[in-house]
Order: sequence, then structure tokens, then C-alpha cells
Amino acid sequence: MWFAQEREIVEAVDLELDRQVEMPSGWRNRIAPSPIVNRTKNRSLVLLSGEGTTVPASEAKALFLAADPRSAFEAPEPRVLMADSEADPLAVGARIAFARRVGYLLRSPSDASGLLTGHRVRFRSFDLSPRRSQPNPDEYLEGVSAVVDLTDPEYELTLVRGRRDYLAVTAPSRMLQGWSHRRPRSRPFFHPSAIFPKLSRALVNMSRCKHGDVFLEPFAGTGSIAIEASLVGADVVAIDLADEMVRGASSNMKHYAQEWLGVVRADSVQLPVRRVHAVATDIPYGRASSTRGRPPQLMLKLLLPELATAMDHGSFLVLMHPRDVFVEPTSEFAIDEEHHLQVHKLLTRTITVLKRR
Repeated sequence: MWFAQEREIVEAVDLELDRQVEMPSGWRNRIAPSPIVNRTKNRSLVLLSGEGTTVPASEAKALFLAADPRSAFEAPEPRVLMADSEADPLAVGARIAFARRVGYLLRSPSDASGLLTGHRVRFRSFDLSPRRSQPNPDEYLEGVSAVVDLTDPEYELTLVRGRRDYLAVTAPSRMLQGWSHRRPRSRPFFHPSAIFPKLSRALVNMSRCKHGDVFLEPFAGTGSIAIEASLVGADVVAIDLADEMVRGASSNMKHYAQEWLGVVRADSVQLPVRRVHAVATDIPYGRASSTRGRPPQLMLKLLLPELATAMDHGSFLVLMHPRDVFVEPTSEFAIDEEHHLQVHKLLTRTITVLKRR
């Protein structure tokens, strides 16, 4: 049989992609290109996760645009994003946080033969709304000479059934990120302000940080964002004003065997770095924050001119902050996007993406 009976409505968190995966010592996601295709322009499919915000689509677009600034997108229905891009979608899938599947969109089932022949393959379908009928895998796998492997496939022929059907070649095993292994309470140093790894990774991805870029986290905290930036291959500089946080972030980075340029005790409004390629951070607030008593609005006013001196023109800054803290465009930064995340009834966080003019 070509596939397990895994037909489902994809509204729950994908436990398969959130299960604990032990990363080898010193592991960094080098995001190697896929060996199954050699195209200059790919038609890609992204099945977004169901958080109910605009963040998943923004994260996916940012990853494609980082690899190919000329990427073009189409969103034919909720949870579905299509991209025309030179970016390798399987490499995008190896980094992305808020997606269920990313892969090569096929025009017809016959396109699968040349891509999957000789590989370990499974078939899986996702329904975006309730369906009565089961898909017949033979209709999609006819003529494909591959090894059936339901538990450890190299690739998956993925069918997404929404207002129309979408068929793609994906690689779910490459999307396993070990999120639970890096949850805040799984780290040696814990603080209640720590961000969960999926959101941290999304912030990094939205900054369009590429492998080998110098990435700055100006309010390191426990190192949540810095760890995710390091895992995707960035050279990380993390800064915090509090000795406890500097020691804790350093301990957490060492725990995951990550390389970094430095975890530095410094004031973010007096940066100790001269040039960075991407920045993402969660603006500290509340009594527990280490900001020398500066309120978030003042921190932003002081931080933006300092970052402007270090960031390249055209690079991106991602700020997460309370919704009642307003980020305004400046002579150095234009606002590219704004997204809202409801944490609970009394707290909504805003993610503002700024582009260095």
C-alpha cells in the first residue's frame, strides 16, 4: 500500500514536525540544495500551518525572497501559498517554522515519475476542509518506480485538497527541527520571558538572514532567537545588559553546541559591532527587563539610529513588541510589514518588519 491512512483536517499543530529530534554535536542547518531536481525557476507549494495569523505566509515569503529577490507569490486560498522562484523549496522547508509542507508543485501526476524514481517514497493527503472520499493513490503514483517506505521516506508525494487539488513533491524528514528539544524549560538556563523556538525561528527567517550572515540579537535574554539564528548558519552576535542573561544565553548556546561570534554584556543603544546583515529581537518590557529603567518606546527611539549605523542598506530588522508600543518609520527605516499575535485576552504582541533605507 502506497500510503498510511493519514487523511486529516490540518488545523491542529503538526506533532510530527514538533517531536523531539536530537541534533548531533555542532549541528548547523547548512540547507543543502535538493539532489532530485535541477531547475533555474521552480514552481513551489507551501502548506502553511494554522495559527490564524499573517506570520506563516510572511515567514515563507521572506525565505523565498532571501534566496531570490524576484520571487513572485500567489495565495489562491487560506493556508496555501504558491511561489515562482529560483529558491529550492526543499531548502526553504528545512528552515521554515510555520508550515506543514514545502515542495515542488507538479502540473500533473505524470511529473512525479522523473523526480521520484529510485527513491524511498510515501503518499500523503491533507484536506483543508472535511471530505467524504478517500484519494486513490494509484491515480497519482502510476508509472513511478520508487521504493515504498511509510516510516522513513526520502520524499513524499503530497496531495493538498482545498478548493482545488495541489500535488507536490516534498521532503518531510528535512522539516524535522527538534522544536521540543529546545523548549525554554529544556535548556540549562530558564527565564519566564523566554520565547519558544518556533516563534524565534520565524523572527530569524523574517529578517531574511542567510547562511554566513552576521546576525545581531540586541536583547539576547536566554538566547532563544540567537540559538535559532545559529542553527540556520548565521554568525551570531548576542547582546544583553544583564550579567545573568549573558551567562545564561552563553550556557544555552553551549548546550546546543552552537558557534557564535559572541555573547556580550553591553547596552544595545551603544552597539559594540560595526556591521551586521540582519537583526531580530523581542523588545524587553516590564519590571523584569534589563533596560536601565527605560520604557519600550524610549528604547526604540534610542535603538533605531544605533542599528542604522551598523546595518546595510536594504537589510531587514524584525521587532517584536507590545501592541501599545508604536513603531514609526524614520529617515533610516521604512516599515515593510506588520503582524499581530494574540498571546491571551489581555496581551497582543506585534511583529514589525523594517527595511533599512
